[in-house]
Amino acid sequence: MKIIVTGSTGFIGSNVLQSALSHSAITSVVAFSRRQLPPLNDPQQKLTVIIQSDFLNYSGPTRLTAEAHRKTNFDFTIAAATAFLQANVSGDGKKFTFIYLSGIFVEKDQARKLWFLTEARKIRGEVEIELMSMQKKHEEAFIAYIARPGPVLPTNSFFPTLFEPWTKLITVNDLAAKMLDTAINGHSTQTLEVQVLRDEGKRLRTGLLRGEE
Repeated sequence: MKIIVTGSTGFIGSNVLQSALSHSAITSVVAFSRRQLPPLNDPQQKLTVIIQSDFLNYSGPTRLTAEAHRKTNFDFTIAAATAFLQANVSGDGKKFTFIYLSGIFVEKDQARKLWFLTEARKIRGEVEIELMSMQKKHEEAFIAYIARPGPVLPTNSFFPTLFEPWTKLITVNDLAAKMLDTAINGHSTQTLEVQVLRDEGKRLRTGLLRGEE
């Protein structure tokens, strides 16, 4: 199994990347990054880093304008999905599995009035709609899954253990485990809400679901 990781220098992306490198079912990992990555535990030398300095000519201002926010969250995601799809259309006939990291409170209805985080929630809703549309048009070559975690906390945080029954919290290692399992094995539904990500992520890390070492 070959995996492509974007956002590999971020909090979640870096954890997904390290988990992929240590997963026995994954033989090759390609990481797209704006800069060189820090040293990683990669004894089997699975990792190939591709420095991608120009994402739609975005220069990365300190504070995102509305236009830059849309480029970062919508344009970059769809450009990547389109490129991977096009590369796979003439491939070996296998479907390319695309995992989109969305979030809770995403809103697909662009006309709905929201009281907080309006732009971010609606843009992610647009991304989800576009990915499902891409899949419908190219069912033979592309399948998309949507991960919708709540607030993501560091590994070994005590907050989820104490407050899980009443919150949408999830630790980054549980999230990474379920995202990788979905990339390898798929899932019964294409949208994975936080409860599924959290519960199955925990089981995966204790070897109770398929795909773990």
